[in-house]
Amino acid sequence: MRRGPGKPLLTALLAALVALVLGGPLAAPASAAAPPSGCVPEIPLDDTAGAERLLARVDALEAAGRGRAEIDAALAEEACLVRASAAAAEVPSTSNLVVATPDVYRIATVNGRDRWVAMTDWDFQSLPAYPMTGRQAVTTWFDSAITPILQVVHHSGTTDEFPNTSSEAAAAVNAYGVGFLITPAKSATDMNVATGRSALVFEGSGGVCKTLTARGAFAHTWYGTDIGSLSVAAAGPTFGWTDTAYRALNVSQPATVANVCG
Repeated sequence: MRRGPGKPLLTALLAALVALVLGGPLAAPASAAAPPSGCVPEIPLDDTAGAERLLARVDALEAAGRGRAEIDAALAEEACLVRASAAAAEVPSTSNLVVATPDVYRIATVNGRDRWVAMTDWDFQSLPAYPMTGRQAVTTWFDSAITPILQVVHHSGTTDEFPNTSSEAAAAVNAYGVGFLITPAKSATDMNVATGRSALVFEGSGGVCKTLTARGAFAHTWYGTDIGSLSVAAAGPTFGWTDTAYRALNVSQPATVANVCG
């Protein structure tokens, strides 16, 4: 499976944004991964050699560009470790899903105000083997208020079986970001959410210039678990999970956006 949304998907998304912007009136930290019950560590920490192996593993993951959520997931699986700051209710990440740091660009000046776009993309590194009947979610949020203008999400498979699909129907959009709920379709070889990208066009807010932090996340469900609701706030998204099992939340690294003026 290819890594990251392909060029046709990006081209389609940018084309849709141009049409939306120019064609009409212009108006949490990453979750820790909990080890499975009865976890037996591949890297036991009962002697100095084990501790040295642990440090070497973390060094290797960081050198490979892995983020905190991915490192936590690997340590949970390989050493049965859970981050001490994580609450028991936090949702683990999944290792076969990559959520990239949001890309944020200044795109235009409209009526004297800068207009920006924040794009969050995701990519499943392999096709999940389990059934997926519940909705999936992709979100982008900011730690300080912005003025949303428009939003769109594109997603597709990695083959022609699931061509690109586009939607402007957000489940949540407000001064802190946007979230979409996507109904999955899956075959033995591909799925319609294998790769995708969402975009939020926005302006500044509050009459001041500030530096924002942007993050993205993908909420993944399988078997009978669904996402019944979705909201977005400065602290991050909140998902109305229908079950505490068969779910994962992958959170991107933060992006810093300077000089966003309201």
